[in-house]
Amino acid sequence: MPVVLIGIWYAGSQSPTAGLFIANPVDAVSRVFTDFFSTDASTLFLGPAFYDDLIPSVYRAMAGLALAVVVGVAVGILLGVNRTLFALSAPLIHLGRSLPSPALLGVFFLLFGTGDSPKIFLIAFSVVWPILFNTIDGVHSIGTARLQAAAVFEIGRRDVLFHIMLPGSAPKIFAGTRTAMSLSLIIMIISELQKSENGLGYLLVQTQRNFDYTGFWAVLIVLAVLGVVLNFVFKAIEHRALAWHRGATAQND
Repeated sequence: MPVVLIGIWYAGSQSPTAGLFIANPVDAVSRVFTDFFSTDASTLFLGPAFYDDLIPSVYRAMAGLALAVVVGVAVGILLGVNRTLFALSAPLIHLGRSLPSPALLGVFFLLFGTGDSPKIFLIAFSVVWPILFNTIDGVHSIGTARLQAAAVFEIGRRDVLFHIMLPGSAPKIFAGTRTAMSLSLIIMIISELQKSENGLGYLLVQTQRNFDYTGFWAVLIVLAVLGVVLNFVFKAIEHRALAWHRGATAQND
């Protein structure tokens, strides 16, 4: 499939009309190495765009995702345990989930200024929902039998939280976090399209304004590679963290 996409990309770059806006794949890849890498060992062979734009973007996306995980898991466990509270807060939660996050960008700039804070908070607000709902569903999937057994044996709330609720809902939490991670990259780009001085979204705007379409496609390549790398890292963490779950499932089977 990637070979087919690259072939279509190359064919489009050779078109007399579309070729004006679609860079040659070879030129775009070459531009990636020119902008994001260097031959200077003192900079670890990384170029200015890597430090000035890629790292700030990754920081914003991961900071927003981390904040969403903390809030989503904490609130999800609370609402998952207390079904009455979940029923009362459900309309407000569904309202927040239905709000279009890109349209709220101006609101976050107004509330938190023009630095990294509004971008991080917007990312967190946008991606918290799959984590929240998956955590609630994960807590509900544990069932009341385990919690009742914990109450009978007078197991403390802390132990119930860390040894029953979190492990029991971990598979669904990781599933929600995986979805949230993909969304965090999208919202990160959107948040950097305005009032930004660096970042990959900022680079996309600047290359478009300067009609630098080779640079534009180079940024798209970096975004694609970034998504693949983050997904690989997350799957490795998930595989290690849920090793006990796969073992328990295999034993039950």
